[in-house]
Amino acid sequence: MMYLIKEIKEVNNFELVLLFNNNEIRKVNLEPKLKEWTTSPHSKFGQLLNVSFFKTVKLDKEMETIVWENGIDLCPNVLYDMSEPIKELVTN
Repeated sequence: MMYLIKEIKEVNNFELVLLFNNNEIRKVNLEPKLKEWTTSPHSKFGQLLNVSFFKTVKLDKEMETIVWENGIDLCPNVLYDMSEPIKELVTN
């Protein structure tokens, strides 16, 4: 299944709570991966280790994933695999 992000529910430090297209709400902690992906002082991923900058995350409605102003976007399937379910969204 191809997962897409429909909404950013919460941003807490390096954790995101995301609503996916299967109506699952899942939480992902990106701090360990950001540290792993930061290989040089000039890495754009390193900018995301600044909590203030991390919290500027936005939903790109066209790509249906999360993005930052420095051009970084993350694959929704990767985010889904890294995350844990919080609850399913109840739809009426």
